[in-house]
Amino acid sequence: MKQTIEIPEGFELKKVSDIEYQIVKKEVKLPDTWEEFCETHKISNEYFVGTNSNITKISDRDNRERDIQLDQNVLPNKGYAEAVRALCQLIQLRDCYRQGWKPDWANNIFNKYCISFDSDGCVQIVCASLCNILSFQSEEIRDKFFYNFKDLIETASYLWK
Repeated sequence: MKQTIEIPEGFELKKVSDIEYQIVKKEVKLPDTWEEFCETHKISNEYFVGTNSNITKISDRDNRERDIQLDQNVLPNKGYAEAVRALCQLIQLRDCYRQGWKPDWANNIFNKYCISFDSDGCVQIVCASLCNILSFQSEEIRDKFFYNFKDLIETASYLWK
């Protein structure tokens, strides 16, 4: 008697004996290098930030082989592309607001005033040695930055989700 078995995605049929089979989770080999990743993962419905800062979908070449050099700026989805673009803007704005100040993360005596992310979204925090990309020299400057660029911060928060 012939039997049909539906195997869920991510699983495979493994022969145990002449009459016995098992459904087992497929073994996934994680890449050890960027080159190895490019060899095993084709481009499919991915995005990049273009030269005019526009978000562009790679659609005319779906399922193509990756190019080790040219695809280093490709992101898995539109949300990541928008978040990376927002982060680029935030870093430039942050440096302007810092007015030359640079955090000394090795010095945990002096507080740094940061914008971070938790399960509720973006939050304003004070930290001494926990590195944070959106860190400022004073509470006032951090709060002004937070108020003025909350929309960009929210967009960039996609990177932490």
